[in-house]
Amino acid sequence: MSLENDSRTVPAPYKTDPRIERDSTGTWHVRGYTEARDILKEELIQEGFNAEDLRKSGFDAVLYQHGEPHRQSRAAIAKFFSPTTVQQSHMPLIERTADEIMTELQSKKCANLRELSRRMATVVASAVIGLKPTKGMIRRLDDMLHSPPLSSNPITQKLQILQGHYRRFAFLLADVMPAISRRRKSPQNDVVSYMLSKGKRPLDIWVECVVYAAAGMATTQEFICIVLLHCMRDEKFHKIMTSDNTSARYEALNEILRLEPVIGKLYRRTHEPVTVMSDEKEVTIPEGEKITFHVYDVNVDSKAVRESPTQLHGHRKLEKGIYRSLIGFGSGPHRCAGEHLALAETDVFINKILQVPGLRIESGPSIIRNETVEGYEVNDLILAVD
Repeated sequence: MSLENDSRTVPAPYKTDPRIERDSTGTWHVRGYTEARDILKEELIQEGFNAEDLRKSGFDAVLYQHGEPHRQSRAAIAKFFSPTTVQQSHMPLIERTADEIMTELQSKKCANLRELSRRMATVVASAVIGLKPTKGMIRRLDDMLHSPPLSSNPITQKLQILQGHYRRFAFLLADVMPAISRRRKSPQNDVVSYMLSKGKRPLDIWVECVVYAAAGMATTQEFICIVLLHCMRDEKFHKIMTSDNTSARYEALNEILRLEPVIGKLYRRTHEPVTVMSDEKEVTIPEGEKITFHVYDVNVDSKAVRESPTQLHGHRKLEKGIYRSLIGFGSGPHRCAGEHLALAETDVFINKILQVPGLRIESGPSIIRNETVEGYEVNDLILAVD
């Protein structure tokens, strides 16, 4: 596939062939959209995000469940993230938080977009989870979710592991335990209250909060940054995102996520054989096999995207049944529960900030890989207001 007209902002090599293969270690690699979609429909075991270690420790976070327990848990928490709940319950907070950020930006005349997007994502996700978005919590989560990769030096590596444990337990003691105490006294319509109603242990609630923090805060803040960067560079998307057409704005957001997926790889394991069609041939993945879904590759599959798959299109025509972001939000039983919340936050934030008079990029950004969430990290994008 020629990449001469690639309009991605985050550098990433594409490999679209073969569409599905098994490597020498026994791990399967999926790069075709139909193959990924059909496999992800199955009851797979979630891997990644320290899943194996957490299961061995007896934690039962929703992300790591599968089968009937997972279906029941997802059905119970769906009410916190549904489009109706987002519009009726969360939108006032989203609007208010975005307005406060814009007022502060116009007052200070200069700001790091990372700090603005982090505040937006953290305040909203905290409300849904049941946490209190203090400056200390925001700092603790940021340290925890954006820690550097483990060093090859054994001593440094041990220190990094100890530091990681310290950060996670600081989050437990300073943020999660106080939230549990508050919700025991006064239950609300949030995740912590729900888990308490089901008799979950504090440590289980802590793990769930860490998972939602990674999914709802770290990824959303990066997506906000990359969307704004595209809108500042591409007049077509700037025009769409400042229009009154909500459908067009959401279509544009999904298209950017398709080409710039925040999570670059999805990891699963089969607990029973899975058979799919690939290039008119049956492929069977045996029980207990690891599968890596290469999101960047899947999302530029020309058989699904067709016209100019590595280009951004404000209005892309896709066949019925194909998600506009392809597997940018995942697919199947483990599809991202916070999809509608993330899109609403990003839409409101981008729409408002693009209408700030005199907005421009002062300097940056630097874009690096975040090993914790298997995606990118947009740093040092400094905005100025003239």
